[in-house]
Amino acid sequence: MRSYIAIVCLSTLLAGCVQAASVATPNCGGSTSAKDIKLVNPANPPRACEYHINAYSKYVCQLRIDFAMTLAQPTLQQQQQESALRSAVCTEDYFEVNGLRLCGVEVWQHIYVPFNATAGVNRVDLLISLANRAGGVSLPTPEWNMVVTQLECPAGASVRELLPMDGQQPEMRASSFSDGFLVAPPGCLQYFPEAKGVVKSFNYNDGKGIYPSHMNYAICFRRTTDTSSLNIRSYFFHVGAETAASSLMTDSSCYRSGSSSVENADFLMVPQAKLVESNQRATYFCGATQGDVVINSNNPGPLLVLFNSDEIYDSNEAGFAFTYTVA
Repeated sequence: MRSYIAIVCLSTLLAGCVQAASVATPNCGGSTSAKDIKLVNPANPPRACEYHINAYSKYVCQLRIDFAMTLAQPTLQQQQQESALRSAVCTEDYFEVNGLRLCGVEVWQHIYVPFNATAGVNRVDLLISLANRAGGVSLPTPEWNMVVTQLECPAGASVRELLPMDGQQPEMRASSFSDGFLVAPPGCLQYFPEAKGVVKSFNYNDGKGIYPSHMNYAICFRRTTDTSSLNIRSYFFHVGAETAASSLMTDSSCYRSGSSSVENADFLMVPQAKLVESNQRATYFCGATQGDVVINSNNPGPLLVLFNSDEIYDSNEAGFAFTYTVA
């Protein structure tokens, strides 16, 4: 959390970093159009707690949501009657925004949500849905702590419409467009603007969680004119493979038999990558290892990795954690 505040301070250095002076704290069912918002669970949360985030200005282009939460773990749901195949889905408790559902335990994860006020999108709803805990159900006490920031972009930015829609815009407010450091490239669910840091899968929970099925998202990093590579050091990696694995596996080993579709594979994709120790080229990574594995990517385009999980849960799908350096 301290690192997030440091980023915000850095991005607003010219205007001065004044913390918490105008942070809105709406309750469940509440609405706010504040630029900086803090959402914390009440002592006795309702089964459905919804927050309504109204556009701070017509220049709003994204929400960045930094959050810690403790909710029920994903449910291992049988896919079909008389089938042994199961999917890990968030059904009992979940945090939902823009069609994305997350659950389990998170310690300061973050996501980006498109919020194109120029295109007439004036509100984004955040929902925490909780299972019935009456009757001694063995579920954790639900908790959440979220920091929501409305990020603004100048007209013509790739994450905004080029032209406003008449009569559908929030009232214009003064803006210095000091959010540029935090604004993510289009299509990124997560964005890390710092030159180094740590990336973890959702519901990582120190390697004791399981990641949800049906995930497909981009994790992006800030590239400057001097950037030449992305260096990844994986220290925990348990991502599904066709066979039980005790080491990192690559490329075709990450797809289920007879398929080359992302609907039948769990993997971390790193464009134009190389395993540093073996000098082996690879793009898709899966399998299981708790030892350090160093991957270098010199992709000339946007710096990113992609994570995909199919609809089938396997016992080794605990997730991943790695440090990164942009050089």
